[in-house]
Amino acid sequence: MDQHTVKLLEFQVILEELKDKCFSPEGRYILQKQEILTEAPEVSRLLSLSVSFRRLLESGRNMPVLDFPQWEGRKPEQWKEGLLLEAVELTTIGRTLIGARKLKRYLIQGVVTEELQRIAGGIVDLDFLPRAIFRLLDKEANIREKKIPELKNIRERIRTLQREVSRLAGSYLNNSDFKSYWQADVPTQKEGRIVLPMKVNFKGRIKGVVHEMSASGATLYLEPLDIMERNNELVQKENEYKREVVRLLKNLSARVIEYTAEIGQTLASVGLLDSIYARARYAIQHRCTMAENREREVDLRLARHPLLGTKAVPISLRLAPGERILIITGPNTGGKTVTLKTIGLLALMNQFGMEIPAGEGSITAVFDNIFADIGDEQSIEQSLSTFSAHLVNISRITKNSSGNSLVLLDELGAGTDPEEGVAIAMAVLDHFLKKQTLMITTTHHGILKNYGYIRSGVQNAAMEFDARELTPTFHLLMGVPGESRALEIAKQHGLPPEVIADSEKYLRDKRKGFSSLIENLTSRQRELIEAEREYEVREKELEKKDRESEIREMELRRLDHELRHQEIRKLKQFIAAGRKELEVLLKSLKTGTVNSVTAGEEGRNYLDSLKERVEAEEKKLSREELSLRPESDHDIRPGMEIVILSTGKHGRVIRKGKNSSWIVETETLRLSLLPHEMRPGKRDYDKGETLISSEISAGSPVFELHLRGLRLEEAMKKFERQLDYAVMQGLYEFQVVHGKGEGILQRAIHEYLAKNSFVEDYFFSSPSQGGFGKTIVRLKRAQ
Repeated sequence: MDQHTVKLLEFQVILEELKDKCFSPEGRYILQKQEILTEAPEVSRLLSLSVSFRRLLESGRNMPVLDFPQWEGRKPEQWKEGLLLEAVELTTIGRTLIGARKLKRYLIQGVVTEELQRIAGGIVDLDFLPRAIFRLLDKEANIREKKIPELKNIRERIRTLQREVSRLAGSYLNNSDFKSYWQADVPTQKEGRIVLPMKVNFKGRIKGVVHEMSASGATLYLEPLDIMERNNELVQKENEYKREVVRLLKNLSARVIEYTAEIGQTLASVGLLDSIYARARYAIQHRCTMAENREREVDLRLARHPLLGTKAVPISLRLAPGERILIITGPNTGGKTVTLKTIGLLALMNQFGMEIPAGEGSITAVFDNIFADIGDEQSIEQSLSTFSAHLVNISRITKNSSGNSLVLLDELGAGTDPEEGVAIAMAVLDHFLKKQTLMITTTHHGILKNYGYIRSGVQNAAMEFDARELTPTFHLLMGVPGESRALEIAKQHGLPPEVIADSEKYLRDKRKGFSSLIENLTSRQRELIEAEREYEVREKELEKKDRESEIREMELRRLDHELRHQEIRKLKQFIAAGRKELEVLLKSLKTGTVNSVTAGEEGRNYLDSLKERVEAEEKKLSREELSLRPESDHDIRPGMEIVILSTGKHGRVIRKGKNSSWIVETETLRLSLLPHEMRPGKRDYDKGETLISSEISAGSPVFELHLRGLRLEEAMKKFERQLDYAVMQGLYEFQVVHGKGEGILQRAIHEYLAKNSFVEDYFFSSPSQGGFGKTIVRLKRAQ
């Protein structure tokens, strides 16, 4: 990637913010070393990992507290057999492995992609190493001598000897017979041994070893013989303590170094996961979305420059595959340069595996390189004027760019004679158009505005200017050229009125006419946009009424089905009552309670007529239930045409599914059904489909789905069911009330809709109907 452009677009600021969001030094190291990617599959893979981690963070599962200290000492790649690791190195390793274990558990238990779980699986389970390390050391790298008998015994003897030496020293210093011998009433240390500060003129009065004299020669440092014995043992015990510590550290080091490869792999996995986590945190904080990567296409929706914060004005622009050049014109300080920087910086972020601060549905290509020539880059040292500096950059860009590059040129053709500047600018545009390089440039040259109309594959755009307030709005208008508005801006900045008047006189009538034309075009563009919005609102209102009618019809059909079931239940009750009446009569005949003569022919006739009525009702019931009777599992076979009982939709059996289910495909959906949820039935292509259903067992969609107050996981399950039911039952538009809040639920819903093949469009409702707290969903109609 062109490093001049990376620096110019201030990508390093984004990188530093990412590094600040890391929880480990390994993550910061990986981010610093990672290059901007140029291959679409690699970009997509890293983006997918970042999105998966973001969704996990937004799901409500809190990250554990992770302790990844700054790495102290040598890295695993520097370890060798027999190396003695310092205590601080060992504690760093132990703390890092504990943090890695927590991170792995968090990701494995979370709902993340297989790829993210695979990376987490690269963290090797080495729990026994931290346990061994922290049996010997505490987190501050101090020896836990109380838990190690050998060290504990040595330390106790050292303390005893220290007390004895202090007692003996006190017996000399506090003895009244020797009071005049000493320069001070406290002992001191020389070379790790306790000695007494004796005045030089008392030398030889007490037997012992003189270690040295003071610089003035007035004091000598005496170690009496009895103190010397204790000092010797004390030094011996301290050395024994050190040797034992070294032995323990050496054994522990050998055990750690035995797992050098596994520790190195764990550190690499932690670093990669941390770099992905930092991207996810950045996306949440800056309300970013994942851009779809498409070859030779850019469609940015409400894109914001990430370094401007709340001051950023969203821009939207689209260059279809056949459109290669965008010429942006408009007033000074109107936002042209910021627009260029926004486009370039978002492209760099995307190719660094980051989501971008833009609206859902944004699209961008993956470029093999990104070049920019923006701002005043004149150089006194190299004797380059502004124009020359621009030419040096443009020359370098023309040589190094390809048809898959992105080129951003600010004020093309400026800084020299206007006619020559325009000629150079048009030649540069021709060069990149011929190469099919995606290029976006800004200019004030009017002729270049015409270039955008006469060349295929070139588009004009303008930075909007409020003529009433004489201020730029910083909005980008696609499809129209803009005016520089130099005179209006001059007025605003206090140029004398007479100078403004003379300036206007110098403008040719032709130029004024052209300016008026552009102004009219821009005004017309706004009118068309407003008319289009009004048309969409009216169309949505009509479609809403249609949907409400469909829902009412659906409710009536359900009511009809319920009434039919009630009739069937009544028939069954009648048959049961008839049979019971027959049984009572037969019992009466057998017991003789009914006179056989009286019963006679009338009884037989009554029985026959009742039997006929029962049989007729049973046949009627059988016919009613036949249309609703599910086919047995043995009768279902691949290729069979069926009717889905819950919706009345026709489909075809594709194959056997899991747990006695069958995979069924309709015109708009593939789903899994049990045998009792369908029956054989061919489509009547002349009459269309007839809905036959016992009840809507799969569920029914609603026109307005309320999800506010639900947890993310619960809300998404409810939303997915709504979408399934809407597709199955032909509800082609519905509304989702998700609320505003932090935008987590709204973003999850929009991401799901963006990837669903049944969705035709989705957008926020009007401000009066809920605005950003409600999304309207439109589904594709079955052909």
